[in-house]
Formats: sequence, structure tokens, C-alpha cells
Amino acid sequence: MRLTSIAAALLLITALTASRSRAAFSDTSVNTGSSFSTGSVVITDDDTGTALFSATGMTPGSAVVECIVLTYSGSVTPADIKMYGTTTGTLDTYLDTTIEIGTGGTFGNCTGFAPASTVYSGTLANFSATYLNWASGLALFTAAANPTSQTLRVTVDVQNNPAAQSQTSTADFTFEAQD
Repeated sequence: MRLTSIAAALLLITALTASRSRAAFSDTSVNTGSSFSTGSVVITDDDTGTALFSATGMTPGSAVVECIVLTYSGSVTPADIKMYGTTTGTLDTYLDTTIEIGTGGTFGNCTGFAPASTVYSGTLANFSATYLNWASGLALFTAAANPTSQTLRVTVDVQNNPAAQSQTSTADFTFEAQD
């Protein structure tokens, strides 16, 4: 019993010593108020909801030309701007189409347009068959600042082919920005 009492006393002393021998000094540092938000990707054009073209009675050699200004105003930069589209009808096979990018001009008025480069030249049918969505879209420009504006000048002319007579087509163009 005496041995048991000594062992119990030693255990008690060890426990007390261990619990009281922790460091008496301590310090902490706290960083508060962290916040998070997302950026935005915003592309607009100056068409005010109007179709880029409404051409009737077209004939070979009488090209229609229209301009549209694309403006990237998102907070995320850089952002890639692409174009793609769809067509319906049978005239698109006979519509030679050129898309240039540059500065100047406004929707419905290409006065002052200064081309920087031609980004597409081919038929409207080929455009819609090649540039279907963002993944396959026609690269227009990269917006490295907010805002960034570029003007597209789109020229469409009917081929001198009798098969183009009495044909019609419609086209929808999509401009998309992604970071």
C-alpha cells in the first residue's frame, strides 16, 4: 500500500508539473476584413437593336457596306473579342463578304473608317459554316484596357452568277468577349 501511495503521489506531482510548465508568454496577430468580388466581361455595339444589313434588289458590282463599333467595357483585361454567325436561305453562297477591323465610322456610317486589317474574306455561307460559336469564332481583337473600341467594316457583294437571281438569305452575327 505504501508503494501504491508513493506511485500515486509521483503521478500527481508529474501531472501538476506538466500542466504548469507551459510557456507563460504568448502573442497573436489577426488580419480582418478580407473581401472578394468578381470582375465583369462586357461587350456592346452601337447598332441600337437594328440589323447590320437590310439590302434588297442587290446586283453584282453594287456592294453594300456597313460599319459597327464594338466596345469592350468590362473590368477584366485582357479579354478576347470574337465574332461568329448563322445564315439561312440560299443567297449566302453567292455573297462575297469582307470584314475589316479598324477605327472611325459608326453604325450605318463608315465615313472616316481607317482599316487596320482584313480579318475575313470569303462567302457569307463559308463564314457561318466556319465560325459557329466562341470556340471556332473569328478573332477580332484583344481588349487590353477598359474601354476599348474597334470598328468593323463589313462589305457584301453578290457574285456575278445567274444562279444568285431571286435568292434570299438572312444572317445573324454574334460578338462575344471572354477573358
